Amino acid sequence: MGFIMELGTFPIMKLSLLFLGLIVFIARRRRSRRLLEPPRLNEAIPFVSNAWHFMTNKRLFIERVTDALAASPIVQCRLGPMNIYLVTGSSNVSAIFRSSFSSDPWVMRILEHSGAYALADLTKFATDTSGGAQERIWHAKHRLHDEALINTHSVIALSAAFQRFFGERLAAFPVGEWVEDVRISAFLRNNMATAATRAALGSRILEINPDFVEAFWEYEMYVEPLAFGLPHWLNRRAVRSRDRFRTMCLKWYEIANREFHCDGTSSYEGVDWEPIFGSQISRGLTQWVKSFDFASESTGGVYALFVFGLQSNTIAICTWVMMEIIRDPNLYRDIKEEVSQAEVINDSDEVAFNLQELVSKPLLQSVYTEALRVHVSILITRTSTEPVTIGGYQLPAGSVFQAPTHVAHFDEATWGTADRPASDFWAYRHIREMETIDAIGHVKKQREFSMMGRGGSFFPYGGGISICAGRAFAKNEVLLAVAMMVSNFDVEFIEWVTPNGSRSDRPARDHTGYGNGIAAPPDRDMKLSWRRRR
Repeated sequence: MGFIMELGTFPIMKLSLLFLGLIVFIARRRRSRRLLEPPRLNEAIPFVSNAWHFMTNKRLFIERVTDALAASPIVQCRLGPMNIYLVTGSSNVSAIFRSSFSSDPWVMRILEHSGAYALADLTKFATDTSGGAQERIWHAKHRLHDEALINTHSVIALSAAFQRFFGERLAAFPVGEWVEDVRISAFLRNNMATAATRAALGSRILEINPDFVEAFWEYEMYVEPLAFGLPHWLNRRAVRSRDRFRTMCLKWYEIANREFHCDGTSSYEGVDWEPIFGSQISRGLTQWVKSFDFASESTGGVYALFVFGLQSNTIAICTWVMMEIIRDPNLYRDIKEEVSQAEVINDSDEVAFNLQELVSKPLLQSVYTEALRVHVSILITRTSTEPVTIGGYQLPAGSVFQAPTHVAHFDEATWGTADRPASDFWAYRHIREMETIDAIGHVKKQREFSMMGRGGSFFPYGGGISICAGRAFAKNEVLLAVAMMVSNFDVEFIEWVTPNGSRSDRPARDHTGYGNGIAAPPDRDMKLSWRRRR
């Protein structure tokens, strides 16, 4: 009996030793594989904590990413169903802007989840590599952007329309009378958004949808989180907001399409702006939708995402620029003096601005650039189309990379000075004083806008072939709005207020609900009184 037990014990002991050896081998193999992979962003609850921070407090998420990237130029993180590689460093960021990296997979997620495109139309995007250039949907979209958002004439025409419509909003205030309790963020979210919508899409969309601007702002804050494709039961409010706004866009499109003929017979053919579809880019989108036979739900998504791109960053940045100017009387005076040099009298005998002169003003450009640096905190997303080496790690094709602008934009070695840390907003950070000699030999100091070789660490518009096509109009829109308010109004700061209108004990900070998809709007409003001078 004892012999039998000993005989039976031997294979059991042997198997146990073999099993222990296998465990050690697997552990070493996994440890070796981990050493060949970028470190992971720590989280208290695996696969949950990072996604939760991303959804509920993006500023905290970005701060944690910043800390992790201080120790390693690349870290990985799982957000919902996606494994992301977050990178920093000018060489790594430049690498993901190369042609071997594509933004198309991320754009497809936006189209599917944030725009709710129909499956049949998503398939058209996914399979458009066949056929000639004229048959390809991506090619047609990029060509439209070139013609309507990058072309100089189109940008000037769109900017002129915005100047006209925003001027009408400002003209509603009585001349010479102080108006109390103006809240600059609320004012711009309503009036600047209305003017930009009219300039780009025409007046009919606001007549058909009186709540259009309010619905947009509800949708706007969910566009980027929607793109990650979380289950609807986790995103009910976001989905409702998207569908409400998309339905408004579709309702306008269907009515406008009946009123406007894009077949060349319309009396509006060739004009820069008309009330039904608005601008060249809007009419171009209509023709693009028809050319590829988009479903109605996709058409609503096309315009919903277009309005998002039009409004989300510009109004937040304009708000920050105005807040910084108003809180510093000396800066307000300097900006007012500078923009006055670009004033002209238009055909209606009204004061307007020479756009080319205005956007070249050094201090105005510096303030705009500094607002972009401090308040645009986006995760620029690219997917590798082939195996790549980033930060010393070999990663497979199909890897998804994100470059947080926050890390580069707040790098102390790049942006900081002895008395002005990179974390501070400093209106004059991008100004240098140049000495010139006038006609009679006097030495004069002149301001000049300069990035001083720091452009590689500044990418608020993205980069590479997917850089924001509307960046020229965005700059024009912000600088025009600022110049029109500063030149037409005397302003007195009263106090900072919370979203519910109560007095705040601190100035505005970046809204924690944003910080990775668009410019972060302020979490407080600036209460002021102003008087229209003319």
